[in-house]
Amino acid sequence: MSSYTYSYSYTRARAVVDQVAVLFDAAGISESATVKVCHGVDEKWLAAVGLYLERDGDRVYELEARINWSAPSDSASLDFSADLPGWEGTASPEAAILGARFAVRAEAEGLKPHYWVQFTAEIAGDPDRHSRLCPEVGVSYGSHPPDWAKSPTDTMLRLQDLGEIGLTERSAL
Repeated sequence: MSSYTYSYSYTRARAVVDQVAVLFDAAGISESATVKVCHGVDEKWLAAVGLYLERDGDRVYELEARINWSAPSDSASLDFSADLPGWEGTASPEAAILGARFAVRAEAEGLKPHYWVQFTAEIAGDPDRHSRLCPEVGVSYGSHPPDWAKSPTDTMLRLQDLGEIGLTERSAL
């Protein structure tokens, strides 16, 4: 029985990593940055990851994936939902389509995609550990995305079949 539980937890956690990889890859984030962020997700250091576009130093568009790491089961929870059928390999349709939609938006606006991460509360509350782990996920300690150009509209999305991921799309365009 414990073997089954371990396999289930590992599979669910791996699926969360896979969705972040698909989202970042489809959005046009470099492979090296994607590998670093996925390492942080795999290690369960991150509570959220985000993709954003900025214009004139202001954030204008963002996709945020919140990861709900459940302490009792050591499983994760990440939300998306576009009510799209069918997974392709390890990619949910939501992650693939939303990442591609982000890339199209970036190209249409002539803007370069950027990303951010949010560490878990446990890590964020330990400045030494937090500063040490930042380079491992490709960010600088104390950095943050730019402020919004104007108040964005929010659209909440859910990932079918993988309640560990929660996604919010924000736009000030």
